[in-house]
Amino acid sequence: MRMKLLIVCCLLTFTTADEGDESFKKIQGPKDMFGDQCSMVFPVVSANEAEARRYCEDNVPFHILNVKIDESTTTCDAVATLKCEQGWVQMFGRCYKIEKKMMRRDSAEEYCATLKPKAKIAFMHREALPFRINDYYSRVPRVWIDASEAITNDLTYVKGENLLLALDGYKYALPNIALAKVPSDETAMALCEYTPSMNQAESNYLLRRYGEIYHEILFAPDRAYVRTASSLQRSDNRKRDSNYCKKVLRPFLHNDAIAQSADPNIDFLSLLSKDRDATIIRTSVYSRDASLNNRKNAECTDSLSQNYGYDNTDGEKGLIFTKVPSDVWAKDQPEENCDAGSWSTGIVFSRKGERRLETMSDARYAPIYCQTNFEKVAFGDCPSGYTEYWRAERRQKWCHKFINRKANFDSANGHCIREEKGLVTGFTDAKELELLDKLLNQAIKSGTVFETNKGVYLGARRRTQCMKRNQIAQRTGGFNPDPTHPCSKERLFEWVYGVADHPPFFKDYWAVESEPNFEGDDERCVELVKGYQTRSGWPLGEMSKKLNDLPCGEQLYFFCGKEAPIKVIGVNV
Repeated sequence: MRMKLLIVCCLLTFTTADEGDESFKKIQGPKDMFGDQCSMVFPVVSANEAEARRYCEDNVPFHILNVKIDESTTTCDAVATLKCEQGWVQMFGRCYKIEKKMMRRDSAEEYCATLKPKAKIAFMHREALPFRINDYYSRVPRVWIDASEAITNDLTYVKGENLLLALDGYKYALPNIALAKVPSDETAMALCEYTPSMNQAESNYLLRRYGEIYHEILFAPDRAYVRTASSLQRSDNRKRDSNYCKKVLRPFLHNDAIAQSADPNIDFLSLLSKDRDATIIRTSVYSRDASLNNRKNAECTDSLSQNYGYDNTDGEKGLIFTKVPSDVWAKDQPEENCDAGSWSTGIVFSRKGERRLETMSDARYAPIYCQTNFEKVAFGDCPSGYTEYWRAERRQKWCHKFINRKANFDSANGHCIREEKGLVTGFTDAKELELLDKLLNQAIKSGTVFETNKGVYLGARRRTQCMKRNQIAQRTGGFNPDPTHPCSKERLFEWVYGVADHPPFFKDYWAVESEPNFEGDDERCVELVKGYQTRSGWPLGEMSKKLNDLPCGEQLYFFCGKEAPIKVIGVNV
């Protein structure tokens, strides 16, 4: 499927792609500054860049950064900034999941609501969405969907009130990928969606687009600074500037708590000083001694306190006063004059030399900057009974647990989902495979008995297009010897729910050269071999840490795996 290949291409460094996978790989915290970028080349001729951009926006379900065209191809440079939870697929800014069971519309709505509090039947917010759904999901004849009246008013098939997307339109005498209104007793699969929360990568992308129209956005390593069109003068409301910034940045953050007026630290001053013309920037730093009575005092009394800072809200403590570092001040500053006209602050860019904070008149009219703050997050500990493994390339802490019970593959995965809130696990490299084998050694020491020639399930299955001998395209054997073939040994299997990177790290670990042999056209799952083996066609002896394909109905032990919980450790302020 072309779309599946495209998504894999775009998400190699931060994501995995598979039917029902996590569409934006979980990294050390979901608040990274930048998304994953890639280029996709299509064998499509575009007349001009505008036509090429329209093509890219319809066929690549992420933000399009740039397009390039030549005589025979169209190249789409894209960035994926949002992150979907494990088991969901990202397309056009939303997260999707299909339950491959036929059900009535009311049952589909109930099913979606059980997945997430705000999950619901998918809404067709882009005309290209049905085509990408068709490209990405296999073995799906029709799904429940919602759409606007502008679309549903023109349907040719209207025999009820429930809208569905017929990916296979044969039943309704419609072309493939068509919308139809059907009676309440019709059944289809549930296509569920939810909108992922705003993260720093998505926020920064939106701010960059904003900066193309208005003022340039300044980006520090952990936050962004946005110049506003407003100039607020000094007020007795110490939080007025920050409250204003919350409103300004709400479209880019969706969370008022992580916006404030800019803190005039050294990083901010350095960013402001680059290629800056003469101007004045107002800040929220003020003299705490400058009460309303003092500022209106006609007797002209000087203040020598130099007690400058800004108010912050600190949970139950209410407003607390934070002094600014001394290194942000210009020479001989701060200086409060007796007319109470310099108990506010600004950054003046008409001065010679290094730009720093200065006192200025309370009534001075000047623009203000707002800054974004994001939660700082880190991986917590794995749950009790699990062993952690740090997946360096993924920047992900993964947790493994051996389950001391036997089940077929589907039952094993069901146990992991229901009882452990995880999935049958996988591995990304040789060290992680070594860890799984050590867990088996620990289980044996604790009394687990492995039958001869029995291993442990891993969370991988044979790809759908490699289930039949004629698909493998050779007379004998379970894989195609051509390494570029879709059913080659390197591409034959896939992790079912994105529990590790694609393609699986299997090539050098099959038990013998003839494996995976697809014996009986039924060996669709993978086991991790343990102990002494006497299997036909295998050398006698110890075969631990080797792999074998086998029927998914075998009763085997298994591992459950899941990502370590992500916890908030603070906020960048």
